[in-house]
Amino acid sequence: MSTKKPIRVKHWIRTGELNSCNRTQKSILEECGRLLDKACTPDILGDVLFEGTDGKYYVITVEALTQEANPDYVKQILIEDKE
Repeated sequence: MSTKKPIRVKHWIRTGELNSCNRTQKSILEECGRLLDKACTPDILGDVLFEGTDGKYYVITVEALTQEANPDYVKQILIEDKE
């Protein structure tokens, strides 16, 4: 079980298609789910199921992840936004 605290937004730099009212990781991911549903993400890959050489069955899905941004990417975006 993870003991990490959920991420909260201090300041939006860019929101993309997300609503800037989202401040919690939970609300952001819920909106991502709605956007993915609206985009018909199952149609991107189709129905995928395969058996691996380990005997287990696997699916491939499209999902949204929250991960720490690469510092070079952050610098690039901040420079672009100043211009």
